[in-house]
Amino acid sequence: MYHFHYYNKAAAILMVLMFLSGCGTVEHKITFDQQYSMQPGTKVELGTVKNQTGQNFDIDVEKMLADALTNALKKKNLQWTEGAGPRLVLTADIVEYAKGDAFKRWLMPGYGSTTLVVRSALNDSDNRKVGSVDAKRTVDAGGAYTIGAWETIFQNVAEDIVANLAEQVK
Repeated sequence: MYHFHYYNKAAAILMVLMFLSGCGTVEHKITFDQQYSMQPGTKVELGTVKNQTGQNFDIDVEKMLADALTNALKKKNLQWTEGAGPRLVLTADIVEYAKGDAFKRWLMPGYGSTTLVVRSALNDSDNRKVGSVDAKRTVDAGGAYTIGAWETIFQNVAEDIVANLAEQVK
């Protein structure tokens, strides 16, 4: 009888943790042309952000990603402001977005997933493509903690992209 009680407690704790936390995937990578060499002190100008999903959403996904990228660049002191010095222009295409639903994720992991996939290009000051940054995040499971993931996923993907850039500027 003692063991049965212990397993019920463990199951209850597991359910609470699933309700309060979220699980998903995180993927991001940066690539540069072999001929390109990033100069120390390079800053990044945000170019266009486009919704390439072929879908219309009830939120402005382009603005949300642009704002998130701008904030992430500022935090890492990578945002280009007018002036001299090495500069890259970052353009971003949203190629997949699903708003998802926290209640559905709580019911069954994978059901109601929130997804954001972004493909970015890096152009030099002569507008030649010199690299790219791809980022994907999903929120596939969880409950109350994942409410609002449809919004925070933009910040998370922007931070992933900018973290990759910051590693290269060192």
